[in-house]
Amino acid sequence: MQERIAKMATRPAAKAMTVCTFHSLGAKILREHGSAIGISKSFTILDDHQRNAMIKEVVRNAGSVKLVEKHEEFGWAISMAKNTSADPDQFELDHPQTPRFKRIFEAYRLQSIKRQTIDFDDLLLLPLQLFEGHADILQKFRDRYSFISIDEFQDTNSVQLKIARLIASPHNNIMAVGDDDQGIYSWRGADIENIISFPSFFPDTTTIVLDTNYRSTRPIVEAALAVVGRNRKRTIKKINAAAGEGDLITLYKGEDELGEAEWVAQTIKDDVANKGFTYKSHCLLFRANAMIRRFEEELRRAKIPYKVFGALSFFDSKEIKDILAYLRFFANQADEISLQRILKVPDRGIAASTIERLEELAGLRRIGLFEAMKHHLDVDMQEIQHVHCQEVCDFVIKYANLFATGKLSETIRAILAECDYLHLLERASKTENGATMRRENVEDILKGLEQYEVKNAKKTPSLADFLQELSLVKNDEAEEEAKEYGVRLMTMHKAKGLEFDVVFMANMDDTVMPSPKTVAEGHIEEERRLFYVGMTRAKKKLYLTYPGNKEFRKKIMPVTPTRFINEIPKEHLDAEFTELQETQKQEFMDNFFTEMQKRLAAQTNIPKEL
Repeated sequence: MQERIAKMATRPAAKAMTVCTFHSLGAKILREHGSAIGISKSFTILDDHQRNAMIKEVVRNAGSVKLVEKHEEFGWAISMAKNTSADPDQFELDHPQTPRFKRIFEAYRLQSIKRQTIDFDDLLLLPLQLFEGHADILQKFRDRYSFISIDEFQDTNSVQLKIARLIASPHNNIMAVGDDDQGIYSWRGADIENIISFPSFFPDTTTIVLDTNYRSTRPIVEAALAVVGRNRKRTIKKINAAAGEGDLITLYKGEDELGEAEWVAQTIKDDVANKGFTYKSHCLLFRANAMIRRFEEELRRAKIPYKVFGALSFFDSKEIKDILAYLRFFANQADEISLQRILKVPDRGIAASTIERLEELAGLRRIGLFEAMKHHLDVDMQEIQHVHCQEVCDFVIKYANLFATGKLSETIRAILAECDYLHLLERASKTENGATMRRENVEDILKGLEQYEVKNAKKTPSLADFLQELSLVKNDEAEEEAKEYGVRLMTMHKAKGLEFDVVFMANMDDTVMPSPKTVAEGHIEEERRLFYVGMTRAKKKLYLTYPGNKEFRKKIMPVTPTRFINEIPKEHLDAEFTELQETQKQEFMDNFFTEMQKRLAAQTNIPKEL
């Protein structure tokens, strides 16, 4: 931003300005004047991980042992209270699901002062408290900043608004830039009323509507506006599309979840091969991170480079690495890296010193680590280590024979059951949501294995073939290719502010988009704004996709597309794929029953008209 300012003005002018985020401004204020409220210049800023670790320690020291596992929930509650400058007593009353909140909050605050550590929320709250309690310091900043400009104002919280109002007063030379239709962060404290009610905070406000969209084509812009226009809490505006006419929005209904992902992957390949787009031109948007994994798997199968942004890749999660370690080892017992992992998941009691001695034997005899383990009696070790080594050998022999029969998914499920793996995951998860996501990840990889078996039922399925299909072997070149040229996968929240030639909004299931939790909390308008943000990331082509059926708790259920699709004017939608599918399906059903009637009539001499 300073570089852009320098080009418009001069470099010295840009350097003289304070161009920063609210948080960095807060740090600057505290470094200069924090001593007035007991903050030294050398304070340390905690990242989220350090903050949560400190809260966990505070909860434990407060004697609330049973609440230690809920330390992340306390972290969220403390953050929300700070972002709204809420009184701890009132916050605890408003959030009864967070017991002993005030006690934990106060203990955390005292510990922070003692250690001279502050978190990111403090970078806003403490400067506000400093200004409210020290008029002389506030005046210094009023004198320093005669003019204030704030971008993305719809994303500000109440503390940021209060800081802006304090510094801008009394002259109120303040400019706010933002779009109330893109307010999608209430869950982290942002208040859309800040921008909608801006004229009431500053009575002499002049409003300038930037009514030209330079990114998207007319069908995308008008369709998105038609959707968000259903919201009551917004500023009415008419937006023109500078990019002019373009393709209609394609609506696609997959036969099922796998069919949807396969179609998306194939469409991307066709775009690159025939329409002049690159992989990097494409982005897949989702309502939540958990929905990314099946599309990620399909992109791998199609050998399409990609990168997941803002989320741990499905294949990088611990539970998937664990399961793939088992599959890789049973596919290739010389894979010592995978062997080392399964010896620890679960812990099979093989000591590090035992591994060292087995590796020495392997080196002497020029054999693999597992082969050396088979000859553990030739190694000098404690008797209990011989017992554990033999248990591992017996385990491997048992399941290697089962894998050889081609019953891949059945065998890995048996292994996980014997290891009590799901219970281990629950114990390792900090929250119930985390445990649920881990279990879903496990089920997804197993489901992929089952689908592979069905596709290859005519021949004996093998682990080697499955792993090859999955294309899970990573190398630096592939990683760099994905970063530079790959398809982008991310949530709609993460995509805000970005743009792509081609956007797929995938899994637009009405039980997913809008989020049931958000709807239950009465925030349907924010979900509609999120849908609007997703649509307007597309410059040239937008696809809305959903599966016709999905598997839920081992039952096949029909999917209803998101209600927001019905809010798009039909003249902007190209539903030929979906309509063609439905027509073909109906023709198949009609032909099927006609043919059955003919056969029954021929067999029983029943008149055809009956």
